[in-house]
Amino acid sequence: MAPRLPSILMLVIAVLTAPVYAWAEPQNSGYVFSVTVSSSQQLDVVLDRAEDLRALFNPDEHGKIAIVLHGDELQLFQKNNYALNQSTVERARLLDRDNIIDIKACQTMMRALDIEQNELPSFIEQVPFAPAEIERLQSEEGFTRL
Repeated sequence: MAPRLPSILMLVIAVLTAPVYAWAEPQNSGYVFSVTVSSSQQLDVVLDRAEDLRALFNPDEHGKIAIVLHGDELQLFQKNNYALNQSTVERARLLDRDNIIDIKACQTMMRALDIEQNELPSFIEQVPFAPAEIERLQSEEGFTRL
């Protein structure tokens, strides 16, 4: 029995000193939501869900939530509509600041809606084409589409 002890001891030492990342669960890159709504009330529902996650969701552990806007909701964020939609815009800004969500705006739809790039708040990242950005997040960054 004594000859087996060093082998077992070596196995235990190897297991205990193996790099921790070999056992770590892979970090989720995040989730992507494709959003097209037509009113601030509908967008508020999306933001409500994100706020609900704030207490339960750790972006370092679960990844980011990317919200890709590519519909009439983009008009809600225009500077000239700020007074009407201030609470929605500020909620989105706070969720972005707290790294709960990352909002992206489709420039193709912005052009269709006659929205200039400087008319949206700076916390909203502008991307050339929403479907391509959603595909990129999935294929290159490992996001899950919801």
